[in-house]
Amino acid sequence: MISLTHFGSTTRSCCIFWHKHKFAGKYITQPRHIEVQIFGDKFGNVLHLYKRECSMQRRQQKIIEETPAPCVTDEFHSHLGQAAVSAAKAVGYHNAGTVEFIVDTTTGQFYFMEMNTRLQVEHPVTEMIVGQDLVEWQILVANGEPLPISQVMLLKPESMLKMFPKDFFLQLEFFIIIILYQFYQQVAGVPTNIKFLQRLANHRAFEGGNVETHFIEHHKDDLFVDPNNKVISEDAYDAARLSANLVVASLCEKESSALKENHSGDRSVLPICSSKRLILSITYRPDGNYLIQHLQIGENSAHILEVKASHLGNDSFRVEADGVTMHVSLAVYTKDQIKHIHIWHGPHHHHFRQKLALELSSEDETQHRTSFETTSYPPGTVVAPMAGLVVKVLVEDGAKVEEGQSVLVLEAMKMEHVVKATSGGFLQGLKVSAGQQVSDGSVLFRVKVSHF
Repeated sequence: MISLTHFGSTTRSCCIFWHKHKFAGKYITQPRHIEVQIFGDKFGNVLHLYKRECSMQRRQQKIIEETPAPCVTDEFHSHLGQAAVSAAKAVGYHNAGTVEFIVDTTTGQFYFMEMNTRLQVEHPVTEMIVGQDLVEWQILVANGEPLPISQVMLLKPESMLKMFPKDFFLQLEFFIIIILYQFYQQVAGVPTNIKFLQRLANHRAFEGGNVETHFIEHHKDDLFVDPNNKVISEDAYDAARLSANLVVASLCEKESSALKENHSGDRSVLPICSSKRLILSITYRPDGNYLIQHLQIGENSAHILEVKASHLGNDSFRVEADGVTMHVSLAVYTKDQIKHIHIWHGPHHHHFRQKLALELSSEDETQHRTSFETTSYPPGTVVAPMAGLVVKVLVEDGAKVEEGQSVLVLEAMKMEHVVKATSGGFLQGLKVSAGQQVSDGSVLFRVKVSHF
């Protein structure tokens, strides 16, 4: 592990600074990561546009950016902003920039970490609190014009807005303002971590501003679902079953006008695979309602629900079930001979997949899950979890490996990811070498299980 860590830091040093030398700095045990947006022109004017809290991180990647940073004094704010401005003036900097600091939560001291000499992807959250267009400012400065306003003219932020900037795996940026999150436009077909972000934003410690870079690690029991928790599993299953009811009723309402006119009382059967397998029996009643019966494999009892659906246009529906009226939105598309059906109702989102118009399977989370093994290749095949650069191959082709043994190091999104053997055996078909770019899902190697 130490060897891999040393290799990783050396590789990064060579890539960034063109040499392998490293130096040790003070280790902060409870750090906050706060950055300051600055802007300078060619006339020596530099101002700061307040702070962004970046402490909510997972795998060293920022997943929530919040501005203004919570629980800091006006004095601290002033000192931090002035330090950022001084750093930019010291090098005669002009254009947009972000000065990043590590803050020691035990002492209140802050330390310079780095400066990003560009407009970062999270800049819209700053634009929202200062009421300025920073891209327009870039054009003005590039044209040799002065900054349009001074420090004292900037709007003082009065409300706290949160932004969720990036899905770690897909390298896509999503800007979600928490105060409006219930109105966000649904994103179908693109796996996101929105559910996890909602759990973060609703956590009592986050709401109280008690944040630091180890927040997720410290509160993991609250944030991650325990698959062995029977109560949680049953609740999740019941929620998925309700969504399946709503999907069936809504799709029938939209697509089965002929059934409603000519086949009242007829039944159709649809097998559905969730975490458990179900059989759905759908009966259209003369009163316009749908009677949906669930018979779970291995159980003698059936779950019956009467649902009334009204098509509001496009993929919007009003659905009544168990005395509750819900607004339902669907998104349906086909990819690789699989029909994908997304459903949103209230805070809930489920994703079902239908094969050959028969089998549906639901995912308990909408966030992306990388599969290292794929059934479209021989057993033991390991594919790239994401697009990236192979920086080191640790094992030779044909060598014996143990389950969980590190095989190669892949660099993606400024991070190094160790790809490991999924089982014990012999390495075969190692198809990559150091310095090679690989695409998401491309074959890296195969582990042939030894039976001796």
